[in-house]
Amino acid sequence: MAIDRYGRPKSVISDHGSTFYAVESVAREKGLTVFEKYLLKNKIRFITGRVDHPQTNGKIEKFFDTFEKKIRFFSTIDEFMHWYNEIRPHGAFDLLKAETPIEIYYKRKADPEHLTNPDTLTIGME
Repeated sequence: MAIDRYGRPKSVISDHGSTFYAVESVAREKGLTVFEKYLLKNKIRFITGRVDHPQTNGKIEKFFDTFEKKIRFFSTIDEFMHWYNEIRPHGAFDLLKAETPIEIYYKRKADPEHLTNPDTLTIGME
């Protein structure tokens, strides 16, 4: 449903937890898991974090921590996501500037127009 609504992601990151990986360990011995086959079929890269390296999933762990604490203040998940990405200052950066995650994301890109308008790409066309 998420892919139908928001589009296909380029990649999915997971730890080695039971939800996407360990539960299918028996299937893994016989080849690819159902989840991995789905990702391959849909051309979605599957990235797994290093074992015993919590920093790999630190951002997503922090997201779910914030989500669990704040979701009760919102009517919908979309409303929460709007607040999380476009209103709330990003805690890992200078809070005096009060930049939101979406502002920081686009500031780090050389030209945000290339992210939204594929017609501006001229790779190999000279």
